[in-house]
Amino acid sequence: MLLHDLQVSLTSAPVVWCDNISALALASNSIFHARSKHIEVDYHFVREKVANKDILLQHIPTSLQPVDIFTKGHTADRFCFLRDKLTITDLPASLRGNDKDKPLHDKDKPQHAEAAERH
Repeated sequence: MLLHDLQVSLTSAPVVWCDNISALALASNSIFHARSKHIEVDYHFVREKVANKDILLQHIPTSLQPVDIFTKGHTADRFCFLRDKLTITDLPASLRGNDKDKPLHDKDKPQHAEAAERH
């Protein structure tokens, strides 16, 4: 609905990748409906979207779940592996320009920086 409001059209239903097989079964199989009435309304909303083919659910093994980069601590190797799956590249970017060319003068320092230096 948000994409529709932003006038972004999709050529196919978006895929939601999930590493929880039980959650995929609940969302995809209406046989579980009688046993899952106690589940929150938002899960029933997802089930309806899956049934209407508005979204597609796919399984991804936990070891390949790239979203873990945002939610868990990792070794450097694991972090780089997950970062590469997100196709993030390290670009030389700066929001302030080249700091080496412009020395920071006292008048340019934020007031809280000056206070921190006095302590």
